[in-house]
Amino acid sequence: MTKLQTIPDTSGSVFRNTIEHSSKMEPQNDFLDNLPNTSELLDNTIDTLTNGIDLETGKADTSLLQKWIDILKQTENTQPLSEKLSELSDALTTKAPDQATTQRLLNEIADATTEYATEVGPEGELPSQLEGVAAALRNLAIQLS
Repeated sequence: MTKLQTIPDTSGSVFRNTIEHSSKMEPQNDFLDNLPNTSELLDNTIDTLTNGIDLETGKADTSLLQKWIDILKQTENTQPLSEKLSELSDALTTKAPDQATTQRLLNEIADATTEYATEVGPEGELPSQLEGVAAALRNLAIQLS
């Protein structure tokens, strides 16, 4: 954004125009603002992906997935991931989920999660938790083969 601003010069009697540039602010991410809740939700997600999915029933419980969709669709920088999760939810809730589509989406979401983990920076537990989610997604995709 460019803003024209009039400010006095050093003598205080003559005004000059300057152009102030401000960089576009990245939208704040609600789940980063609520990190304690996010940390717990990430741990729950890793646990669910690792231990709690019954691949044999064909009836997916998408409530945890829906929580992530709702959180991630709130900010611009995570909306693409939210859209992928919505695709996965749709794929899992069809009468006969297509295994190849599910595997592809799991791997795409894992890749996007890994990429996001590098964008949030190396400090804190969030990057390692995001990497854990990505690994669990990839393992689940492998289990489907």
